[in-house]
Amino acid sequence: YGRPTGETSFEKFVEEVYRPWARESKRSFENNEKYKLPMIYESKSLKGKTFAQMSPILIEKYKKERRESELKDGKTRKPSTINRELQILSRIFSLAIRYGVTDKNPCVEVSLLPENNKRVRYLLDDEEQRLLSVLIGPRGHLLPLVVLAIGTGMRRGDLFELTWERVDFQRGLIYVPNSKTGRDYSVPMNEDVRSTLQQIRRTTRGGGHVFINPDTAKPYTDIKTAFGTACQLAGIENLHWHDLRHTFGTRLAEAGCSEATIADLMGHSDPQTTRRYTHATDRAKRAAVEAVRLRVCHNPATKQERPPLQVAVSA
Repeated sequence: YGRPTGETSFEKFVEEVYRPWARESKRSFENNEKYKLPMIYESKSLKGKTFAQMSPILIEKYKKERRESELKDGKTRKPSTINRELQILSRIFSLAIRYGVTDKNPCVEVSLLPENNKRVRYLLDDEEQRLLSVLIGPRGHLLPLVVLAIGTGMRRGDLFELTWERVDFQRGLIYVPNSKTGRDYSVPMNEDVRSTLQQIRRTTRGGGHVFINPDTAKPYTDIKTAFGTACQLAGIENLHWHDLRHTFGTRLAEAGCSEATIADLMGHSDPQTTRRYTHATDRAKRAAVEAVRLRVCHNPATKQERPPLQVAVSA
């Protein structure tokens, strides 16, 4: 067939070929990737380009453009956000190669940005009380979503995609549609989660999605603004929705659950991911130091000398 000319428009291929393929092949497409595609091909660096014009230097320019451009709040994009876009770009080129549109993927010569994955944030007990107290009135629709996020650790997209056929009240299980890995897993319902779902079920009929936006009568697609407002009203800073999932994992670790159990309950396939949730919390550290207190208390009324105590502490 000869070497591909690469004269196909990048934007046209994305819209006519890649988008339909991704919608059918990627479970996370509707909640994430479909919003990123226009940002990619309409960027200053890539707009109007053909595949023949694409090069590693152009992808580097795109990376620089996205890194330096400011958001509405004056901040810049996180490295992880830009890396996800670069990975989407690479998948577009891989599909184009498969379809004979081009014979090169310039993304393979462009390195990803270093990411800082050490952010540790979870909901503190007093913060939870304040947050729940403001989930009323115009923010009341967030309450069941927050309860399930804390009580099951489900990702936001998985909550949006949850249907009643995946809720098994008889067995007390939720079969989570894992959008990230594509491998479903189950989470038992605690009493908070069960009563919340039962309350919703009493007002619905048949199958369909569990969480429906009352304004659109369709499943939710985003709650970022409402959640941000709720946190602001509750006086909670630097809390993202995903931190509710982190709260779930942290509380499992504090309860003494093994890494294997936490991984199963959170749908992890990589043990390294699970270890991020087993960090030492302040509460766990306090319990640890209390556990190594002197076994014999000093009694000032007794002048009898005691032999030195040997306290062994495992590192």
